[in-house]
Amino acid sequence: MTQSIRHRGPDDEGFFVDAASGAGQHGAASLFLGHRRLAIFDRSGGAAQPMTEASGRYTLAWNGAIYNYPELLAELGSEAPRGCRSDTVALLHLWARYGPEVLARLNGMFALALWDARERTLYLARDRFGKKPLFYALGDDGELIFGSEIKALLTTAAVSRRVDAEALCEFLATRDIDHHPDRTLLSGVRQVPPGSLLRVRARRGLGAGLETTESRYYHLNPPELPLRPLSPLLVDETRALLTDALRLRLRGDVTVGGSLSGGLDSSVLTALAVQAQPTDYRVFISEFPGQAAAGDETAWADQVVTALQLPTDRVTRSAPSSADFLADLEAVLWHQEEPFADTSVVAHYALMRQVSRTGVRVLLTGQGGDEVMGGYGSYYYALLGSLLRRGRLWALGKEVVSRTRLHADAPLRLLMGAGYHALPQGLRQRAYAQRVAAEFPLSKEGQRLWQAAPARFALGLPAFCAGAPERWSAFDGYLLSAMARHALPHILRQDDRNSMAFGVESRAPYLDHRLLQLMLSTDPLARIGDGFTKRLLRQVAQGLLPEPVRLRVDKRGFFSPQVQWLLDAEELTREVLARPPTELAELADKKLLRQQVDAFYTQKNPQLAPVVWTALSVGLWLSRTLPRLGGVTTS
Repeated sequence: MTQSIRHRGPDDEGFFVDAASGAGQHGAASLFLGHRRLAIFDRSGGAAQPMTEASGRYTLAWNGAIYNYPELLAELGSEAPRGCRSDTVALLHLWARYGPEVLARLNGMFALALWDARERTLYLARDRFGKKPLFYALGDDGELIFGSEIKALLTTAAVSRRVDAEALCEFLATRDIDHHPDRTLLSGVRQVPPGSLLRVRARRGLGAGLETTESRYYHLNPPELPLRPLSPLLVDETRALLTDALRLRLRGDVTVGGSLSGGLDSSVLTALAVQAQPTDYRVFISEFPGQAAAGDETAWADQVVTALQLPTDRVTRSAPSSADFLADLEAVLWHQEEPFADTSVVAHYALMRQVSRTGVRVLLTGQGGDEVMGGYGSYYYALLGSLLRRGRLWALGKEVVSRTRLHADAPLRLLMGAGYHALPQGLRQRAYAQRVAAEFPLSKEGQRLWQAAPARFALGLPAFCAGAPERWSAFDGYLLSAMARHALPHILRQDDRNSMAFGVESRAPYLDHRLLQLMLSTDPLARIGDGFTKRLLRQVAQGLLPEPVRLRVDKRGFFSPQVQWLLDAEELTREVLARPPTELAELADKKLLRQQVDAFYTQKNPQLAPVVWTALSVGLWLSRTLPRLGGVTTS
C-alpha cells in the first residue's frame, strides 16, 4: 500500500502494528498503519511517522500541514516536547490534551488516522474543505482499509474495482466528479467527507465486525446582522487577513514558490508573497504561445512579472505540447485515479513537473479565490436575483448597466439570471432540472440512470452550515452550495494529485477558513457589485498590481489548447473507441458517439471537443488505468 503512493512521500516511510487481541474494554481490534513522508517541517528523523506519544496511548499517521502549529504548541507550555519544530508532534500532543476537539482549532490541510490504543478506537478525519483526500472501504472479511489514494486500497484483493454505473453515468453527462462528498466511481470505495470525523471501533459482544460513527467537526456559523458594507476599514481588514493566511503558508524548512496565471487571485498572492520574501520567491507560469485568442493568459502574467520586477531566473515557464499531452495522459489518469473534466488537468500536471525540477517543495496557488471572494459569473446572477427578490429594482438596474458597460455580460442574460435566482427554491430546482440535459450521447440505459441521478446542485445549505436556514441569505446559500458541492471538489482533487505526483505540497491561502467567515459577514454588494466580481479583492489589490490586471473582467479557468490536443490525438482516440470498454458501451449511444467523433475530426468542430474528450478519458480510464491502479509504477 505504501509503495503504491510513494510519490506522495518520497522522503521516508514508516510502519506501526498494534495486533493486541481482546485488549481494552471495547473488545478486540488490530491496527496496521503505513506512512510515506514528505518532509516539510523539521526534516529530521524526529518527525518521522507513524508517531506514538510517550504514554503509548496515541499513535498518529497523517498527510498535510498545520500552519499554526507553533502557536498551538505555545499553549502546551511545559507539556510541549523540548526542541519540537514539527506539526506532527504538535498535532499528536494537542490531541492527547484535547481529543477530537483540537480539529476545530487547526489552520491547515490534513487527512489523519489517529489510533487510541486504550479505547481500541481509530479516528479518521479530513480538513474543512477536503484539500487532502482520505478514502476507505470495507474488505471482504469486514476489515476497514483506508488510505490517501484509491490505488493504495486496490493493492489489496479485498477491495473491488467494480464501477458504480450511476456515478459513471453522471460523469459522462456532466463531466463533474466528486460532487457527492462521500462517493467515488468505484462502488465499494468511499471518502471521508470534508470537515468530518469517522470513529471506528470493534463491536462489543457477539456481533462481529466494526462499528463506525461519522460526525462533523467543522461548522460555519451564520453571519451577524447587519452585514458589513464596502469600506476602507473592511478593505484593510481583508488585506491583513489574506496577508496573515499567506504568512502562515510560507512556513516550512524547504523552498517555497507560487503559481501565476495572470488572473486576479494568483496575481494578488504573488505580489504579497514577493513583499514577504523579496529575494527568493519563485514564480511558475503555464504558457501556450500563439493561443492568446483561445485563452492563454501569459500576457497578463508577464504584466505582473514586469510590475514586480521579478528577475528572469526566478520565473519558470511550462509550455507543454501535443506530444507532451500524449506522453503524459496515461500517467495523469493514473495519478488522478478517475477521469476528469478537460485537458487542463494534463497541462497542470506538466506545470507541477517543472516546479519539482527546480527543487521547490511548497507551492502557493490561487485555488479557492473565486469560490471565497465571489469570482464566477453565476454569482453575479445570484446577486441580481437577491436584489429582485427584495424589490431593490433601482439597485438591480444599476448593476445591470454597470456590468454591461464593462462588456462582461449581456443585459438579457443578466435579467434572465436574475429571474431564475429570484424564484422560490422549489421552482428553481424544477427549472434547473428541466434545462439540464446530458452533454454526452447516452444510451437508453444511460438516460435512465441519468434521470434517476440526484440533482447536481441540490438546493439548500451544505452540511457545514450551522444555524437555522433562514439566518443565511439566498445569495450566500447559493455561493456555499456551489462551492462545496461542485467547484472545490473538482479543483482540489486535481491540485492535490498533480502536485503530490511530484512530491510537491500545494497550499491555498484563499481557503483559510477565517477568510471565508469574514467574507460571509459582508454585504454581497461589497464582494460583487459596480459591474465587477471580486469587488472587495480588487480594492485589496489596489497599488499591488497593474491596473489592467486588477480590473480585467474576463473569467478564464486554467487553460489548455484542448481542441488542438485532441485533434493531434486522433489515432489514440479511434484506437480506444474502436472497441469501447463494456461499461462505456452500455451507457453510450454508440452510433451517435461515433458520428460525433467523426464530425470532430473531419469538420474540426470545437463544440464537439468535450464529447470527444469525455469518451477518450473514460475509455482510457476503464481499459488501461483502472486495471493498473494498485500497482507501484506509472510506466
